[in-house]
Amino acid sequence: MKLSSLSILIPAYKDEQTIETVVTRARLAGKKYAKKFEIIVCDDASPDHLSRVLISLSKKIPELRVMRHTENKGYGGTMLDLYKAGKMQWLFSVPGDYQLDPMELAKFIRHTDSFDMIIGRRTNRNDTSFRKRQSLVYNGLLRLLFGIRLVDINSIRLFKRDIMKGRNITSTSAFVDAELTLGAIKDAYRVRETSIAHRKRETAGAGGGKLSIILPVIWDMIRYRLR
Repeated sequence: MKLSSLSILIPAYKDEQTIETVVTRARLAGKKYAKKFEIIVCDDASPDHLSRVLISLSKKIPELRVMRHTENKGYGGTMLDLYKAGKMQWLFSVPGDYQLDPMELAKFIRHTDSFDMIIGRRTNRNDTSFRKRQSLVYNGLLRLLFGIRLVDINSIRLFKRDIMKGRNITSTSAFVDAELTLGAIKDAYRVRETSIAHRKRETAGAGGGKLSIILPVIWDMIRYRLR
């Protein structure tokens, strides 16, 4: 089965060591599972040589489009820009750190006849105990506050671009994925999870456990709950 068209969206920060592998794997996934595809990488003002690597890759891979922030926006701002940038019928997000293989797309497309958004549920997570506890608490709060049954809402996802049309997402923190998903459910789009493999982090990557990242998520969650 092949999707009619696909945008593969890749946020990248401090991923110079893994981005070539991720983009190469994304291209393989696009060729195998879509009739037409594009790859969009957003360099979130990474302080390493990520930009140089992406420039080199863009000269070899015609499907690759590179965006670059002049100032770091964090995960939320980066994902929102990527979600708006995708032009194909289906949007597929995957991180630049190669903890999740773009070829996992095969597990998502088998559900596209029946669902509008498919979220990858990371099994046997190769994260620190702290990150696992943090995710458990966050997803538990989402279930408690919003009555959803999802357990890994900030994971990679494949969804119809129609879900983005006319949607005013206000979150700039990592709550952006939750806001997108909650809005889709509210508008009667069909959402499910599917199990995916999770790889051990190979690079430093972004600091998801920092208080400066957690507090904006809590604030965005409260604002959304009070709407």
